[in-house]
Amino acid sequence: MSVSGFYFDGRSARRHTVTLELQGDALHVAGDAVERSEALADIKIPAPLGDTPRLILFADGARCEVADRNGFDALLQTSGRAPSLVARMEARWTYAVASLLVTLALIAAAYVWGLPYAASKAAERIPESVLVVMDGQFLKTFDGRLLQPTQLSSARQQALVSRLRTMRWPDGAAKPERILFRSAPHIGPNAFALPGGTVVVLDELVALSQNDEEILAVLAHEMGHVTERHALRQMLQASVVGLAMAWYVGDISTVLAAAPSALLETRYSRDFERRADDFAARTLALNGIPASRLGEMLAKLEEAYAVKTHTEKEDGQAGWMDYLSTHPATEERIRTLKKQP
Repeated sequence: MSVSGFYFDGRSARRHTVTLELQGDALHVAGDAVERSEALADIKIPAPLGDTPRLILFADGARCEVADRNGFDALLQTSGRAPSLVARMEARWTYAVASLLVTLALIAAAYVWGLPYAASKAAERIPESVLVVMDGQFLKTFDGRLLQPTQLSSARQQALVSRLRTMRWPDGAAKPERILFRSAPHIGPNAFALPGGTVVVLDELVALSQNDEEILAVLAHEMGHVTERHALRQMLQASVVGLAMAWYVGDISTVLAAAPSALLETRYSRDFERRADDFAARTLALNGIPASRLGEMLAKLEEAYAVKTHTEKEDGQAGWMDYLSTHPATEERIRTLKKQP
């Protein structure tokens, strides 16, 4: 059995028409001023690539191109060298489509499960000293811009912090060590946890509340985010490059540089919000405060957010409140909290 092809000697661009056939364990090439035999073990036959001609590569730089792919495969089979499984799969479009779907599924799985898992593990490896620097960088960036000095009296601030710190907390919970107060008329009523565990309370949230229990309920929710490092994990997920550097190299400089912008662009996942709500409900129960206090406050925040967003859209403003609205309230969350004993 033989098959036709073109031979190139590797020294010139001249093409020689040749015939290829197997003679025992050797490939014999003959034709247009060419005749040579080479042991199959001494030549390379790359796997087929799409509809391109099959290649035979010789050790001295010469090569053959065979357009008859089926004929060449049949020739190889006579020597016991059947096409590999990968080559056979590539030759059939059904396998190619299936491989593409599997690849897309793996990419989706890596994004949905792999990335959060890697972010969680990387967050555990970042030292506390780095987290403090990270929070400081955020505050340095936005103090005087988004955030203004608080208008609350020192006595009022101290009263809230003291009550928060004397609360009972679930086992293993982070303690409220860094509680800061700021004013942010452009953001509106809010409180948020920074990646390093600092909790920022806005004057507008205090003004919106009817009693301190509502404020403590919101802060208990934020401490749930702090305990599980939700802000840091979300920020790492938003900065895949920073995550890779923190996880593989231990270099957190990329994370620090991207921290302020990444935090503004991130929103907590539904699972993070549910876990923080559960944490708050358990904490409030330990302190004799109804979990419905958090639901009531979320409803107020939702209403305030809707009003402010509508006003800013009418005025053509950028919507600063949306930047730090990392956990907008939902009807489902509010209903769940109001059902808590």
